[in-house]
Amino acid sequence: MATGNGIMHVPEKDETEADTLVIAQNSSAQDSFDFGSDTDEEELVKIDYVEEVRGPLHNSSTDTLECDLVIQTSGTPKTQFRPRYLIVSDFAKQHWCEMQLLYSLAPEIILLRAVPGEEVKLEESETSKAAKGRGSDIHLERELEVQVPVEVIVETQEDKWAVKLINLQQAVLAFCRGQRLAREVPVFGCPFGEDIFVFGIIDELCYDPDRHEVEISELKTRRSAHPPKKKQQDKDKYQVNLYAQLFNELVLGSVNKSMVASHLGLNLDTKLSSSVMEHVRDVTTGDVSEVCTFGHLLETVLSQVQSLCCIKRSRVEYIQQDDKSEILVLDFLLDSDSLRHMFMEQCRWWHGERGTTGVDIEDCWKCEHCQFAPLCEWRDFMAEKLSKGKKK
Repeated sequence: MATGNGIMHVPEKDETEADTLVIAQNSSAQDSFDFGSDTDEEELVKIDYVEEVRGPLHNSSTDTLECDLVIQTSGTPKTQFRPRYLIVSDFAKQHWCEMQLLYSLAPEIILLRAVPGEEVKLEESETSKAAKGRGSDIHLERELEVQVPVEVIVETQEDKWAVKLINLQQAVLAFCRGQRLAREVPVFGCPFGEDIFVFGIIDELCYDPDRHEVEISELKTRRSAHPPKKKQQDKDKYQVNLYAQLFNELVLGSVNKSMVASHLGLNLDTKLSSSVMEHVRDVTTGDVSEVCTFGHLLETVLSQVQSLCCIKRSRVEYIQQDDKSEILVLDFLLDSDSLRHMFMEQCRWWHGERGTTGVDIEDCWKCEHCQFAPLCEWRDFMAEKLSKGKKK
């Protein structure tokens, strides 16, 4: 591995498999969700069609959706779907449509609304899959312009997260050496002090050593040559600002070892495997023996990232998938107050403090692109609500 230009990714560990995992070279798709154009951070859950299904569940006598009643029987969305940490694209999806997010996390809930004996298909269209695949390829092409993915064998959960730390460390040290560009940079923390741990991978960070300024940039690819609608732009800006908030809190020292260990269930005293330590030696200038445990590596990286400065400016770049021509570039300042308000309201849903909501009437055009629309409870609920309003 060449010092400073290698990037490592680790997929989620399957506890039923052997302890050895090989790093996937295209794990960057995990946090590059772009509805209808870019690759999603995860494939839709494969559906096992249940034999006993019921008809529509919504009870018109109450505003409580039946999907929320189903969730409440087993806990909160966070404890059921993301018990340890969330990813940034969870919140981006939630910004787009909370009902769609719920159905993607728990497709069995929407299957309860199917007519008994009726075949249900929740697969994305082949066109959409192809577009996401093309978006993933373009992201990888850009990544390879500045860094080369390498394979690392990991033996423990601590190893897996150590790899993420090394990727962040490489970006920080590269900037300290005067490098101006880093891509696929991991960030993490509990934004705004909320009791939810969030992980994400920033598409691109640009560093100006003369001004000591850092700018964040997110690439979005589109099949169409036309700019996205404002709601799409709003979702993408929110996603980028959440990345920036995570980065800034790392720079400000708001993330500590106990926070990381407690939320992720990691042991700070666990020694790193020999394969991971090889990469630690590539980027560490001091005594490597002092960085032999996960806790020591974590402490080192958290200290090093504080040498950088906070992000103030953000950018979203839209390009056409076929010819990679520029469609639109959005430049904007980080708005922490607006971000905080939206993020905290989203967290209320994850904590089970409020019910699930879908899109407003004026945004129902989003449903045209959703594979869950035919069985969506929110659509029936809003249609019934609108009908009652007209009768009055």
